[in-house]
Amino acid sequence: MSAPVVVIIGRPNVGKSTFFNRVLGERRAVVHDRPGITRDRNAVRAEWAGRHFVLVDTGGFLPAASEGRDAAVRRQAEAAIDLAQAVILMVDALTGATDLDAAIARTLLRHAVPALLVVNKVDRPGDPVTHDFHRLGLGEPIPIAAEGGFGIGDLLDRVVAMLPPETGEEEKRHPRIAIVGRPNVGKSSIVNALLGEERVIVEPKPGTTVDPIDARWCTPAGEFVLVDTAGIRRQAHFGDQAEFYATVRALHAMERADAACVVVDAVQGFQKQEARLAHHALDAGCSVLLAYNKWDAIEGRESAWKVVQADRADRFPTLGDLPAVPISATRGTHLHKLPKLLAQRVAERARTIPTHKLNQWLKEVQLRRQVPSDAVGKAPKIYYLTQTGTAPPQFTMFVNAPSRLSENYRRFLWLQFTKHFDFAGTPVRLLVRKSE
Repeated sequence: MSAPVVVIIGRPNVGKSTFFNRVLGERRAVVHDRPGITRDRNAVRAEWAGRHFVLVDTGGFLPAASEGRDAAVRRQAEAAIDLAQAVILMVDALTGATDLDAAIARTLLRHAVPALLVVNKVDRPGDPVTHDFHRLGLGEPIPIAAEGGFGIGDLLDRVVAMLPPETGEEEKRHPRIAIVGRPNVGKSSIVNALLGEERVIVEPKPGTTVDPIDARWCTPAGEFVLVDTAGIRRQAHFGDQAEFYATVRALHAMERADAACVVVDAVQGFQKQEARLAHHALDAGCSVLLAYNKWDAIEGRESAWKVVQADRADRFPTLGDLPAVPISATRGTHLHKLPKLLAQRVAERARTIPTHKLNQWLKEVQLRRQVPSDAVGKAPKIYYLTQTGTAPPQFTMFVNAPSRLSENYRRFLWLQFTKHFDFAGTPVRLLVRKSE
């Protein structure tokens, strides 16, 4: 099931980005006292109480804006509302309910989307300042302090309760492959070439594809569902409402896919945006395959491929082992390899490893590098390792004192584990739990 969308909207400088960062636990958006600092929205994966959702932060919403940057922000915020399963309208306790707040509330009522009215900058429960916001007509105001953390957990409980119930996929389904990449790298051309028909409109103008398009793909390696998505640009480059729709839908595609085929322009090479896409796909639980398209435009291809691989490993070490293949959608070069490679990505995501093999490896790796002691000279004892999940693979290591197991040693174990069991391009989760 695609992760539901939760959108934060509000007039400028009410604390939307501060709340956004508080939920994520890290600085993903610029926070500044000056109004209008968040000019483009962020859309990232978040989780609360075991429920995943896409959290969208928007710029300051000015409902009457008709031109310029403010109008673009308004259109993008309205686009976000159309995609949302829940909306958080954030207002400012220090200024009270304003005409702008009322105009935004009327917009939400017209869209008929489930919404929560959140009063930010309230430092204590029962503050009477929240009563002023009843007149907005969006129900009981919820007081929080995004900066200090007051009320955040209760608010997220309310948000999760508003989301549509999760539904299990009972019927056998074919693996889903999300085709993602920057605009104009040839994603739609690849889909058309694989399907052998013009299922997706292809134009030289970037951003032609807007909605993900699902298509069944029968191959000798099995049957898949291809999800073609619009090109994803850096967030500072959102141009219009349609592109914003496309970006959030592309994030959706990766959330509900088994594997992501990240298309790279072979002429331009693997850039920061491809790295972001790969990391997002891994975070969403997808296995990743890199497809370097337009390979027919490269001279000295055999030596160039070695350079391409080495360059990615040098600039992005954590992504250096991602499986990759050079292709050409227009010439058909190496397209026949994609079914088998993608089937391998899907199979690796569903791999299971017997417990005795896991613990044999654990014993050997500790002989090579002993578990280090903590600051007071006590070394934790690792008892055993077992697999606790698939799709993506999850393994749990039971330790007598997890707090003593250093981050460096955990990272060492993860690297050795993925190398030994040949997990490449699959998001392996290695958890540490206290043994009872």
